[in-house]
Amino acid sequence: MSELTSSLSLGTYLGKFTFALVILAVSGWMFLCVAKRKGWLQKGSDKLYIISSLSFGRDVFFVLRCGPEVIAIIVGPSGNSLVGRWSLEDWNISERKSDEL
Repeated sequence: MSELTSSLSLGTYLGKFTFALVILAVSGWMFLCVAKRKGWLQKGSDKLYIISSLSFGRDVFFVLRCGPEVIAIIVGPSGNSLVGRWSLEDWNISERKSDEL
């Protein structure tokens, strides 16, 4: 009798787990459909754009365009640090100067 009980509990567990995965998949699919319609996933969005990223062991250095500003941050397990913040105009001017060198 205990084998039947353990078999039922395993079947119940697998059924609930499968149901949860189906719910997550459907929710993700619905989110993507809504995001595409609203324009949240556009690559050329002016809201947030990753200009560059560089990995340093467990830390990652990101240069992000956030609307009219460019910020540089370091993200890692010990926390986040803001390295610098520039206006988009200043960033483009300094980028042109570095290209001339």
